Amino acid sequence: MTNREITTAWSTLIVDELVRQGISRFCISPGSRSTPLTAAAARHEGTICGIFPDERAAAFFALGYARATAIPAVLVCTSGTAVANYFPAIVEASIDNQPMLVLSADRPFELLDTGANQTIRQQGIFGSYTRWHMELSEPSEAIPAKALLSTITEAVRKSLGTPPGPVHLNLPFREPFDPVALPSENSWNREPDKRTPEKKPFTGFTKRHTATDKSTIEHLHGLVAEASSVLITAGNLDSDDEAGKILSLAETMNVPLYADISSGLRLREERYPLQPLLLSERFTASFTPDLVLHFGGKLVGKRLPAAVQKWQPRHFIVINGSPSRLNPDHNVTLQIETPPGDCALRLASRVERTFPDIHTLNKTSLKIEEELDRWTAPEKPVNEINASRIISDQIPQGHGLFLANSMPIRDMDTFAARRSRSDVPRCIMNRGASGIDGNIATAVGFAQGTDAPVTVLIGDISFLHDINSLTLLQSQRCPVHIVVLNNNGGGIFSFLPIASEKDIFEPFFGTPQSYSIRSAAKTFGIDYQNPATNRQFIDCYAAMCRSNRSGIIEISSSRQQNLEEHKKLNDLLLKQIDLHLCS
Repeated sequence: MTNREITTAWSTLIVDELVRQGISRFCISPGSRSTPLTAAAARHEGTICGIFPDERAAAFFALGYARATAIPAVLVCTSGTAVANYFPAIVEASIDNQPMLVLSADRPFELLDTGANQTIRQQGIFGSYTRWHMELSEPSEAIPAKALLSTITEAVRKSLGTPPGPVHLNLPFREPFDPVALPSENSWNREPDKRTPEKKPFTGFTKRHTATDKSTIEHLHGLVAEASSVLITAGNLDSDDEAGKILSLAETMNVPLYADISSGLRLREERYPLQPLLLSERFTASFTPDLVLHFGGKLVGKRLPAAVQKWQPRHFIVINGSPSRLNPDHNVTLQIETPPGDCALRLASRVERTFPDIHTLNKTSLKIEEELDRWTAPEKPVNEINASRIISDQIPQGHGLFLANSMPIRDMDTFAARRSRSDVPRCIMNRGASGIDGNIATAVGFAQGTDAPVTVLIGDISFLHDINSLTLLQSQRCPVHIVVLNNNGGGIFSFLPIASEKDIFEPFFGTPQSYSIRSAAKTFGIDYQNPATNRQFIDCYAAMCRSNRSGIIEISSSRQQNLEEHKKLNDLLLKQIDLHLCS
């Protein structure tokens, strides 16, 4: 076979096996060196291909798709810095256990470290942030086709393993690599063809299934029996089913449940949120659990970890399906690697006691909810806090919600409204590394993975950071509705001690920007609104969701105004807490 023929056969076999393994979404960035892979994917009847001129956006799209489906998308790029642009999303996927597959084309070995154009050291470029990386051979008939196929299977297995994460395959191609029709007498991949009837994978595999062992449940049961006060906390969870089992455990035991916005439980009406209560030092002094059971991943807010530091519970136990350490304050007494939902279900079946009811806590929380409802009265000016609560209340059933980092996710965690279980939107965020990059692209990938519209709540700096991803909104089937909180800079820094350093704060932390969000929307052909009151925001948000078109709503404010509003509202809530709970 000629070089073009073996390269074409090699690339076709890779795509074939990925499709047989159930991987169909390909995020392709334009480039010459990756031509064999692009052609194989684009011409395969079982693939769904999208073109992404920006590799960073492609990778974050793949991240959002993985969050929606738990299936890796395939990233295809050319050599050089193209592959380096995947790095931020690779880091996020790795830390937050999201599957992803990278196929990067590369120069052959004789061009490495020679000054050849568009050539960098790509092998192992992502370091420890991949679950597996492999430098494949240059396409050759000397390599058995079955060796290539089993390697692709291993890449999929590693990406979907425990924990899931990114996998990188680096593929050197030598020119010429334009695709060519394969000769009918080609026998290189005849053996794999015989072994893959009915489009079954060349090599199958099963995912690891684990259940909480009996001795662990007995140990936890014993700790519950001995405890005088228990708090259950829920961080990032993988599914609504898992979240429901943890909620059932809290209800069975009749103990307080701190549900982080990432848990899938924060917006559910069955429990009032504990986040506002942690504003009160009197509350944290009066409620001192000696057993904290934390299910899932890490939390968004800082107040609960600070309270746990203050309480110093005798037992602080983390139950998480990942082997990664989750102990930033170094006060965990036991970490259990097991599926959180399974553990909660088995523990609930063994619990024989309940704790004092939480009627007083619920009564106080009801007063907090009433105060928040008054804060978002229709005639009042719309602000960042109101936007979070209104979206959580008004987002249509079946739509998804993406929360950008910094203030938007914190406001939603603290001030969101509650909804019935059947009406709770699926909510995601990039909290692995908690960066502000790639948020729009992630939301677009999430929308395509769920096949449903998605609302994005994002700050102006994060919006600017990923503004090129607005191009993705023009070609996607499912609309994305972007609500931009524009306070002309990095609003979260106004809440930090550095804000008192007036000589350096504004230019180096406040980061004021003068770009026009209205003009950006016009440039990319996207509908735009800029409401002034809560009622106007409710109306234009509802109209945008009904339109089945992507759109942008800008909420205009200032960093100083946002800081003052947070202080004012927190003071009002604190008065309610101390009046009804601690008097």
